Amino acid sequence: MSEIWGHLTGVIIVVIMVAFICIWAWAWSGHHKKAFSRMANLPMEDEASSDEQTAHATKGDTQP
Repeated sequence: MSEIWGHLTGVIIVVIMVAFICIWAWAWSGHHKKAFSRMANLPMEDEASSDEQTAHATKGDTQP
């Protein structure tokens, strides 16, 4: 392989590492905490709504 190929792969690796670190820092920044917390609670909200539907179904209520 040529010397240029080695330099090119090195530059590509550095660019990918910098992009990864920037995305990581963006995701962990403080102003995203509220949105991420809301998204983290979505499975629990879905579970609660399915429990309510089950309770209504056992009472004979057919409305969702």
